[in-house]
Amino acid sequence: MNNDNSRQNYDDEIDLRQLFKSLKERSRFIFTFTGVVTLIAIGYVLSLTAPPTQYNVETSFLKPSQSSVIKLNKFSLLSSNTANTANTAASVFSKFLTNLNSRVLQKEVFIDGGYREKVGIEGESIVDVDSYISGFTKKISISKNRESELTGVELPHILSTEGTNPIIISEFLNEVLTAADNKTINYFINGQKLKISNRLQEITSKRQLLLTKAKQDRLSQIKRIKETDNKKLIEINNKIEAARFIAKTERLNQIEVLSNAAQLASSLGITENNLNQLGKGVNNTNLTIAIQSGTDIPDWYLYGETVLLEMISLLKDRESDDPYIPELALLDNQIKEINNNTLLQTLEERMDDSPFIGSISQLDIETIQLESINPDSTGISAMQLYQAATSQRIPIKNKNQLIITLAFIGSFMLSLVLVFLMNAFKEEDVTSIQKGK
Repeated sequence: MNNDNSRQNYDDEIDLRQLFKSLKERSRFIFTFTGVVTLIAIGYVLSLTAPPTQYNVETSFLKPSQSSVIKLNKFSLLSSNTANTANTAASVFSKFLTNLNSRVLQKEVFIDGGYREKVGIEGESIVDVDSYISGFTKKISISKNRESELTGVELPHILSTEGTNPIIISEFLNEVLTAADNKTINYFINGQKLKISNRLQEITSKRQLLLTKAKQDRLSQIKRIKETDNKKLIEINNKIEAARFIAKTERLNQIEVLSNAAQLASSLGITENNLNQLGKGVNNTNLTIAIQSGTDIPDWYLYGETVLLEMISLLKDRESDDPYIPELALLDNQIKEINNNTLLQTLEERMDDSPFIGSISQLDIETIQLESINPDSTGISAMQLYQAATSQRIPIKNKNQLIITLAFIGSFMLSLVLVFLMNAFKEEDVTSIQKGK
C-alpha cells in the first residue's frame, strides 16, 4: 500500500512538471494572444469618442414673502367670510409648485423661449421635436427639503435638471420659474377680478330689485291715496247732492207756502204790503202784542199779493240753490284740497326712488369702492428666489483603464484555457498512436 501512495505522489509530481513544461512551451502563444487582445482593447478604447460633459443645473427658491401675501389679500372683498378665504403663503406657494411642475408650462416656455433654435432641433420633424421636449422636461425635478418640517427652519426648494449646455439650461430654468410665478399671480389676480365683477353684478341686481320694490311701493301708495281720495270725493259729492236736494226742497216748499199766502192775500184784497202800518193804530197794538208773544205775522198780511208774487217769481227763476247753501263752500274747499293733493302729485312726479331707499346708498358706496380697485401684480410674487440657476460639472468615471485591465486578464485566462485544451488534444493523439502500434 505504501508503494501505491508513493507511486501516486510521483505521478502527481510528474503531472505538475508536465503542466508547467507545457505552459512554458506555449508561453509565446500565451503572451502573443494576451498581447493581441490587450492591444485590440487599447485600440478600441482609443477609438471611442469622449462623451459630452454633463452638468447639473439647479436653482433654489422659498415661499413668498409676507408682504406679497398682504398685497395679494388687500384686493379681497370686505365680507364676513373674508378671513376664511384669505390667501396664505402656503396656499400661494402650493399653487406655484403645481404650475412649476406642469409639463405643459415647461413645454410652452421651451417653445416660446426659442429653445428649439438654441439647442439646434429647429429643422427636425414635429414628432422628433416633441420627443426631445418630452425627454428634456422629464429630467426636470423639484426636490422638497424635508429638514424644514423637522427643524422648523424654512429651507429652499430646489429645481434641477441635467444637460450638456449649462448656459441654455440655466436660462431655461430661470424662465420656467418666472413663467410659473407669473401664472400663479395671474391666477389669484384674475380670481380677485372675477370676485369683484361678480360682486358688482350682485350689487347691480340687488340695487335694481330695491328700485323695483320701491317703485311698486310708490305705485301702491299712489293707488291707495287715489282710492282714499275717490272715496272722500264720493262722500263729499253725496253731501253736496244731499244739501242741494234739501235746498231745492226747501225752495219748492217756500214757493208753495208763498203761493198759498198770495192766494189768501188776493182773496182778502191785500195787494200791497203792510210793513208801513207797523206802529200805527189799534192794529199796531195787536201786531205788537203778536210779535211780543211770538205769534207769526201772516205773510199775506205782511207782504201783500204783489210782493208775494214777486217772491214766488224770484224763487222759480232761481238757476241754482248753491249760493244759499252755507256748508257748500266748506265741501267745495275739501274737494279742492283732495284734487290738489301735494303728496299724490309728488309721488306721481317722482322720477328716481333711490334717494328714498336707505340701503341703496351703502350699495352705491360699495360700488364706488370696488370700481376703484384695480388688482395688478406689482410687488407681488408667488415665491422668493433664493439662488438663481447655477451649474456644476458632473464627474465622469474613466472606464478605459477598467476595459484594458479586464481585456488583459480575460485574454490571459482565455489563453491558458486554450493551452490546456491544445495539450489535452495532443495527449489524446499521442495515446491513439501508441495504441495503434
